[in-house]
Amino acid sequence: MGGQPGTRFAVVAHLLSVAHNRRLRLRAFCADDADPMIDSLVGVWASANWFEREAFDLFGILFAGHPDLRRILTDYGFIGHPFRKDFPLIGHVEVRYDPAKQRVVYEPVSIEPRTLVPRVIRDDHRYAPGLAAREAQ
Repeated sequence: MGGQPGTRFAVVAHLLSVAHNRRLRLRAFCADDADPMIDSLVGVWASANWFEREAFDLFGILFAGHPDLRRILTDYGFIGHPFRKDFPLIGHVEVRYDPAKQRVVYEPVSIEPRTLVPRVIRDDHRYAPGLAAREAQ
């Protein structure tokens, strides 16, 4: 599935009915790999709140309609999303395979420096115009 647009990020929800002894797995792929966004499940299952905040914090997936989307495990001034495979672990060098050279090459980290401003997504259309347009549909 790699290489196709919209296949980099997927959100999976595991549901269990204790009364009926049934399990259900929901999997939905984010359409945009560069700016992953998907609808929130908080309106249906309130317990999805913390799990969606965790996915936002660690992977950078935005959940449209989430009431309080902010970091939960990392510091508010933290830059990046540490569970992404392209997140640098140490130093200022990243490694990738170059098919033209047919070897592994080392390059400077491609994360652009930005000011330390917390990324908080709330139900306020001034902060996330993309989310407001999506909710109106």
